[in-house]
Parts: sequence; C-alpha cells; structure tokens
Amino acid sequence: MRRFSAALLILALVLGGCGKESKDEKTAEQEFRIPDSLLSPLDGYKLTRDYYHPISGGVMANARFELHYPPGDIARYVAVKSFGAALDAYKKISRDIGAPADGRVYMIGSKDLDEYTFLTRKEWWYYGSVTGDTIYFEPLDIMLKRTILEIGITNKIAQVALNRRSKGQIPNWLREGLASHVAEEGVILSYQIVQFRKEGIYEMNPSPEDMEKTLEEAYDMPSTRIAFYNAYLMAENLLSISDMGHAMEFIDYLGEGKDLDTASRKAFGMDYSSLLSAVKAEVATEQ
Repeated sequence: MRRFSAALLILALVLGGCGKESKDEKTAEQEFRIPDSLLSPLDGYKLTRDYYHPISGGVMANARFELHYPPGDIARYVAVKSFGAALDAYKKISRDIGAPADGRVYMIGSKDLDEYTFLTRKEWWYYGSVTGDTIYFEPLDIMLKRTILEIGITNKIAQVALNRRSKGQIPNWLREGLASHVAEEGVILSYQIVQFRKEGIYEMNPSPEDMEKTLEEAYDMPSTRIAFYNAYLMAENLLSISDMGHAMEFIDYLGEGKDLDTASRKAFGMDYSSLLSAVKAEVATEQ
C-alpha cells in the first residue's frame, strides 16, 4: 500500500507543477489528496495480507480469496479491481450454488501469456483453468482489455463451487453451462461462435458425448467455444423446464455417490438420457 500511495503522490506532484517556485513541497502535499475511489475498495476488502515487491509481484488476501499478481503499477491496479470482482462474485455464487471452498480460493494472475500456457497448457482464448481450489488466469490486464474480467472471474469461481458441491462428479456441460448462467456470459458466448457458424465447416450442435470430450480437452478453439455455447443453452433450457433448486439437488445426489440416472430421476423425475434429450432438443431449435 505504501508503494502504491507513493506512486500516486509523485504523479500528483508532477501534474500539479512541483517544479514551479510558486508552490513548495509543503503546499503541494497539503493540496494533494488520494481519491476516495482508489482507497475505499481496499478498505472494504478486509485484507489480512497486502504484500507487494517490485520484482516478485504482490499478494492480496482475506478470509475468502488469495490473489497473486505480477509486478507493475498497472498490475496492481488490475489486482485491486480483480479482487473486488471476486468478492462480488462470491455473494452471488454463495446464494445460488454455495460457498466455493471451505477456506480460501486461490487466484493466480499470470505474468504473461507464455507463463499462462506453461502453467495450464491452454492458449489465450481459454482465459482460466481450475485445479481444485486454485484458479490460474491468463494475465488479468488482458482479461480487462477483453472486457471479460468480471465475467471470467465469476465463471471460474462458480466452477470451483460446482466442483466442490458435486465432489467433482458434475458433468462438464452442466458445470460450464451453469457457471456461464451465473456469470451472465450468454451474450459473449453467442458472439464468439458467429464466425464459426458463417464458415459452415463446424458441427454447431455436437452430441452431449462429444461435448463432454471437447470440454475436458479444451485444446481446439472453434469446437470448444461451440461446446461452451451449447452447454450454456442446455443449462438455460434445464432451468426453463425446472429450476436452480432442482439442479442443485441433482448435483448433491452426484456428490453423495449416486449415478447419473438415479440422481436425475430423484431431482427431475426422468433418467439422465431423457434429461439430455429434453434440454438438447431445445438447443437444436436455436442453432
């Protein structure tokens, strides 16, 4: 925090004409005031750790999240914004799905795309990878430029919560679809597949089995983004014929060790194959 405040002070002195003899340092310090908009977010984060090093980067943590980010003033600014987005997401996700972790969720903001690819084996278009209670993000400043920072953070935290609630047994399509629903990602997903639909060489309505494999591997951008969109539509269709409460019941049954058919019958009154047919048939009409 001291380094961040000092940088702002220097900037204010320069903009204020600190080299003019008509204003001495004392006057400049009296006139300078750090904007409340920069201080107030940190005040509300209830941080238990706020460490920064000009070479190794920084760590920002409270009881719910721990964010690691690279060095640089821009990275620090984006980290503050990202931490706020995570706290906002926590409220929504805890209400709709449940707490994402018993303790903290760890978020790693990569230094650059090369580091991100090394850590996750994913490319730039796949903005975050979940492993247990840890989320590896592509550079957060890139996500901010792509206007997906808040949506992306919400989506991945929701996936952590869904994995936890189902004890890792939730189908890939449902995890991706519900996370996109909670993050309100539908418009972005629909835009992302326009080019693939126009090219006319991709399967726009893959089978649930193909979607599971595609979402598990996530190495081909066109097929993966098409699967993301289909998963989102399937989740929306599921919620239209049922509701989030029954979806959570289904996930709970899976977490208890019940198979897909049993969990589906208990939650939705139909076996899993019938459930897929019900939601997938609706997706086909929207393609």
